[in-house]
Parts: sequence; C-alpha cells; structure tokens
Amino acid sequence: MFNKVSADLIARLRAIVGEKQVLEGDAIGADYAHDELPGGAAHMPEAVVVANSTEAVAAVLKLCSEAGVAVTVRGAGTGRAGGSVPVNGGVVLSLKEMNNIVAFDENAGTLTVQPGVLLQDVKAEAEKHGLYYPPDPGEKTATIGGNASTNAGGPCAVKYGSTRDYVADAVVVLADGSISSLSENSALSAVLGSEGTLGVITQLTLKLIEKPACDVILFLPFMDAESCINAAIKLRESDFAPAILEYLDTDMVEFSGNVTGNPIFPIEMDGERVGATLMLTIEGANDDELDEKMEAVAELAEELECLDILVVDTPTLKRDTWDAHDAFHTSTETAKSEDELNVNVPAENMAELVAFAKAQGEEKGLKVLTYGHVGSGGLHIHVLSDSGKAEFAPEMAELAGAVYAKCAELGGSIDGEYGVGYAKKAYLKAALSEEQYAKLTAEKAAFDPKGILNPGKITV
Repeated sequence: MFNKVSADLIARLRAIVGEKQVLEGDAIGADYAHDELPGGAAHMPEAVVVANSTEAVAAVLKLCSEAGVAVTVRGAGTGRAGGSVPVNGGVVLSLKEMNNIVAFDENAGTLTVQPGVLLQDVKAEAEKHGLYYPPDPGEKTATIGGNASTNAGGPCAVKYGSTRDYVADAVVVLADGSISSLSENSALSAVLGSEGTLGVITQLTLKLIEKPACDVILFLPFMDAESCINAAIKLRESDFAPAILEYLDTDMVEFSGNVTGNPIFPIEMDGERVGATLMLTIEGANDDELDEKMEAVAELAEELECLDILVVDTPTLKRDTWDAHDAFHTSTETAKSEDELNVNVPAENMAELVAFAKAQGEEKGLKVLTYGHVGSGGLHIHVLSDSGKAEFAPEMAELAGAVYAKCAELGGSIDGEYGVGYAKKAYLKAALSEEQYAKLTAEKAAFDPKGILNPGKITV
C-alpha cells in the first residue's frame, strides 16, 4: 500500500531539515519502535525525521505524500495504545525538538507553545505567570502535542474538562503539506483527539485560568465499589463543584501500597476491609469557603454511606497522596505479565463494568485492579498474571474483547484517555454504530485521501 523510503527521499528530507536531523538504519534508536503500551510489539521505521519548524513539517509531509510514504508523528512516546508506533514502517516524524514556549499573552490569558513542550513545563510556565493550566492526565513528561492529539483528560476533568477545552487556537499541517489554523478553519478542530491520523499539530495556543486559592483532599472509604461511585455521583451533582472524584478500588490500593511501601489510602476501617475509597478534592476562594464546603460534606456523610472522612490538608500529605496515586501505573509493571484497559463509561454504569471486569478476570485466573475518574467516566482496568506472555496474550485478548463489548453496551467508549492507537483498533468497529464508524472513515478520507498519516491506527 505504501512505498518504501528510497535513498533519493532520504537525500531530499535531509535537504529540508539538515543532515543530522534524518536518521536511518542503525542510527535509529529502539525507542522509536514502541511507546509505553504494555507488551506492545516493536515496529521499526525506515527513517526518522526530527523537525524543528512548521515549515519543515509542511515540506516533509508534502514530500512524503507525493512519494506515497507513510508518516507517523511522535512526541515523547509516553502513550499506552501504540498511537505513535510506525506499524507500517515509513517515516517517523519526531516533534521532540519543537519544544519552545513561543509567547504569553497577558491580556488574553493564553500561552502559545510548540507541540514538543512537556506538560510539566506548560504547567510551570502558567504558574510563573500566576495562572493555572488544569488538564492533568497523569504523565507529566508527555508532550502537550500528544495530549492534544489524544484529547487527554485526567482526574480533574470533572470540573475543568479535557485538553480540547483549553485549546484557543492551533496551527495544523495537513497530509499534503498545507498549513492552516483553527482560527482560520474551525473544521480543523477534528484534528484534536484524532491521534495524528488527520493532521499534524505544530503550535498550540492554550487558555489559562486563575488558580484556586486553596484546596483540600478528603478520603471517603466505603464498604463496596457501588456505594463509593454512587456517592461520587451525588457529590458531582451537588453545589460543591468538586475538582477531583477518584474511585480507588482497595485491591489496587493494597497491591500498589505493597509494591511502593507507601500505603496512603485506607485498606481497613475498624477491623473491616474497605471495598473502595473516594478521593475527593474541593477548592475554595479562601479558607472560610473551604471550611464551609468541608462541613457540608461532613453533613452528607450518613446519606453518602461512607465509613469515615479523612482529611489531607498539608503540602506533604498532599504530595504523598499524589505520589501514591501516580504509583498505580508503575506498581503493576512489577507483575510477570500485565496489560491495561482504559475506557470511558457513564459514571452510573462504572460499578457494573468494574464488577464485570473482575468476574471475567477471576474466571480466567487473572488479577484485575481498577481505579477511575468518576466525574469524567474514565476507568483504568489493570490486568495482571503470573503466567508468561505467550500464555497471557490470548487470555488478555479474550478479556479485552468482553470488557470492550460490555463498555459499549453500557453506553461507554473504548478510546478512554489513551486513544485507540493500534491496540484497540480491532475492537473499535464492534464498539461503534455503523453511522459512527462511517463518520470516522469519511473524516479520514476527507483530511488524508492518500491515508499516509499514522496508518494502522483507529480505522485504517
């Protein structure tokens, strides 16, 4: 379907970006063949082009389009769905050196950056100007371009939304090398969340907001997952405007705590095992307002059916809490075999999907550990096994198919926070209606008629 990268093409690419900015053969590092997808296969590109400007990206895409060569865009490679992996070979277009903070507009409250800027640096730059960039999908070393390409959300999406909600403008290069922007063409908004299959984002103008003056984290332990999630839904629909509503399954909490030695979240209360814990963050304009909200939550304790309310209000405890939360991903990597299913499901159906996934895992002798963002419906399902990869792979594929089908039945979507990539591609068509799938394929054909951008992902 795609042509190979020729010596002539290599020479012409080097004429665009410079001799040292094009890698081929043994000069291509192994990292370019994979992302952080657990158990993902390695796919080496034929060439890597490290671009440093919008104009260079445009010239590279025009050249590759004319040559019929596949192009896979890559940032930091922190994705977990294989989205930046060149499954069809061709050229990897790396934007890692497009990492400049371009401008801060005080009047508009916006920050303009190149796509290779890391999320942690976007947040730090916003803070430097006394402002706040809310989206926080967890991996702080991901690039902001990658976040925009997957429309990353995270725990605070319940109050603040996802990356797309903070994109005021974006410069986009299409497959034929043409350059445009959201402000010039609103149809380009489809590129946000398209995982590099519709266009290449080369600049983002991000909206910043005022940072809340103060906040507090509360742990609300429950006897079971359903009570925990139902309480979260009640709080989401209240006047508290919670910033974070995290469902934390105790099996996950205990496993991670044993690995890290940092058992921050409750496992037992009064000698009884906790089923799940709600991690609630509320914010206030001042301490008095925060105290009022805390008192209101306490008054709801009986109605919410929580076992207790534990307060996390010092900088050290807050940092330890987030360290323990962030360790959920890394702790599961200690298993002999592991994988993760990441989906979005309506909050009212989250407990049912959790129970289903656990039952499927138990049936197959697999350990299933879960946590989720109740506000946005994002659910992380980690699957662990003591078996080797050869035995684990078919069991995992069967479990994934069942969970994704159940997710769709419950009104959810399988893309989750990581996107579809190639890892979920085989399951996507079954999870969508014919109309939804047809819309995706038609959109791809309209934006990228030759299909050279990130082939092998989502629908193509």
